[in-house]
Amino acid sequence: MKHTLTLLLLGFTLAFTAGCDKDDREETPEPTPEPAMTYSRSIVYHDSGQHRDTTFQAQQLEAYANQDAQQLAIGVHPATTTEGVGFVLDRAKLPTSLTGTYTLKTLRDRTRDADVTYYYDLPESLGGGTILYFSNMQHLTGNLTITSYDAKRHLLSGTYTTTLEGSNDPVVQYSTFPKRKCDITITGTFTNIPLKSVE
Repeated sequence: MKHTLTLLLLGFTLAFTAGCDKDDREETPEPTPEPAMTYSRSIVYHDSGQHRDTTFQAQQLEAYANQDAQQLAIGVHPATTTEGVGFVLDRAKLPTSLTGTYTLKTLRDRTRDADVTYYYDLPESLGGGTILYFSNMQHLTGNLTITSYDAKRHLLSGTYTTTLEGSNDPVVQYSTFPKRKCDITITGTFTNIPLKSVE
């Protein structure tokens, strides 16, 4: 009897200790990785082949990813300057994983996957205002690739490249006419960008 009582007490002690250990071992959530992005812009003039190339430093950049029932919007822009590029996809046509390489809509073909907008804000010294380039009014090439989507933490990563062909020079005074023709190429990456749902 004494032996049985000792075994019972030992069993209760082990069960209580194991229960306490389990309670004390709460799972630590994985830290959310820092977002990162790159952005480069090149302007090549048709009349001379002259280049105006700019690559922005990582700490100067911001990115966004928003979605609602109709669309998924992704964009990257320099925080300290006034230009940027944005892509809009039809949400209903995307796979659950969101990953894939998406073609860019253009004046030549509106059946492709993503609308593109590039903007460039002129400084007051050049007359001010924002120059807008829309894919539905522009010949362009390129693609947007979503390489990964972390559904648990709602983080998007991918790459983008687009060339706006035969565009008006964005970096001259607004009233300048005629403007030089150029190709504007914007390339970059976005990594661990929070995908936010909006109303």
